[in-house]
Amino acid sequence: MADTVTVLCRMPHGLRLRISHEGDAERRAQLSADKRPDLSPVGYVKEIEIKGANRAPDYHPKDNVLLGRVGRTTVDKAFWDAWLKQNADSDLVKNKCVFAEQTDARANARADEFKAEKTGFEPLDPEELKRKGLAAAEEAARARAYA
Repeated sequence: MADTVTVLCRMPHGLRLRISHEGDAERRAQLSADKRPDLSPVGYVKEIEIKGANRAPDYHPKDNVLLGRVGRTTVDKAFWDAWLKQNADSDLVKNKCVFAEQTDARANARADEFKAEKTGFEPLDPEELKRKGLAAAEEAARARAYA
């Protein structure tokens, strides 16, 4: 198991991780800086789809509730290291939306850390929407009364 890692994804629908050719991003950036952008499609060496939070074992589709808040995918360590190197400056990495752990125990511990932390992609509560809608309607009515 040392040649694989468990990739945890906090995005609801997962992601497609892609590795481009070595140096391709730098070459394209330099061409763009020289005002000669390369508009050809980006070629990828390899890509993997990782599961999102709505594919987690503790996701309840009937209630649309994300309990565990992470999806898990076992990925080849060499692929993960290459992807992480190419995407180190990505907000996905910086904000811990996608991260990896070596063992299942460490993956479980990291997933537990994020149980209470919201990503902003959680489903909306219909009762809360109704309450906010009524409050906004009442305030609009008061504003019209004073106008």
